[in-house]
Amino acid sequence: MEKKKYFDVIQVYRGIAALLVVVHHTYASFEHFHDFNIPTLGFLAKIGKLGVDFFFVLSGFIITYTTFKYRGDRGYLKKYFSARVLRIYIPYLPIAIALIILYRIFPSISESDRSISMLTSLTLFPSGNPVLSVAWTLVFEMFFYVVYALNFFSKKLWYFFLTGWIVCILSASVFNLKSTIPMVQNFLNLYNLEFILGVLIAYLIKSKYKPDFKVIFPLALGGILVFLYMRYFNISLFAFSQNLMFSLCMGLFVILAIYFWNKQLNAKNVFMLLGNSSYSLYLLHNPLQSVLVRVVPKLNIQLFILIEFLMVIVTITFVSYLYYLIFEKKIISMVKEKLDIYLA
Repeated sequence: MEKKKYFDVIQVYRGIAALLVVVHHTYASFEHFHDFNIPTLGFLAKIGKLGVDFFFVLSGFIITYTTFKYRGDRGYLKKYFSARVLRIYIPYLPIAIALIILYRIFPSISESDRSISMLTSLTLFPSGNPVLSVAWTLVFEMFFYVVYALNFFSKKLWYFFLTGWIVCILSASVFNLKSTIPMVQNFLNLYNLEFILGVLIAYLIKSKYKPDFKVIFPLALGGILVFLYMRYFNISLFAFSQNLMFSLCMGLFVILAIYFWNKQLNAKNVFMLLGNSSYSLYLLHNPLQSVLVRVVPKLNIQLFILIEFLMVIVTITFVSYLYYLIFEKKIISMVKEKLDIYLA
């Protein structure tokens, strides 16, 4: 009998990925407003933006693994889309709407000069910049979920499409093919390879593949060291090579989590709590840190600035957890209960 697979470590990964992005943005703000300068932390903070790449790999893996038995089942489409829409939009829209109102009243509050697309901000349809800067990743996420729906129409069609999609993305990159159409830009973007990597890992795990820890673990650690070397010396073998190297390593860690670290964690474990609230943390951290970094006292001693930096991150994490309890957990649960009755 196949050993039951838990997703607790995967959930912890989600928390780590979100925290990486939080550290990245918060450090950049402290660097700008407070002359914060700790080189080692700065190097790691810049790597933190690749938490997004980790998220994409995890998303591709989770959606494929959890819906595996519904391949080719068109009857599952309604439930699939309703679950995705609830999960993405209910926590997102209150923040997006609040920012739209805020920027309308105080247009100079943001130092960014990027144009804002109302269509993208409210629907996540690829047509321009969303009001919440990090929501560009949600545009990719929703785009992938829509494309992934082909999997429920026909398994063969999906496999054929997936292969063609990879070829199109790589061809566009190799031959530097460009498009002015946002939808086509999204379709050909290299970030999609990370979702696809997650999909392929899920297929691998669902097969009879039996990995060897003595092979996978050294490969993962070795890959991380190679990535850090590439990052430190700014080595880029080809476009997106650092991102792909990092994503491949994270893919190996997903395999390790499912096969070798497959255990149930205490629900009150701080890393589980962080993982559970990772989406809210991701959504809220930039608006929160943008405010907090402006109100904390400006100090001249790096150690004291470091303490402020850590306090801001802890505050963001705590507020995000409260938001998770209200919107992600309570309201989604209420709406889902009503929707389940409708879909039944």
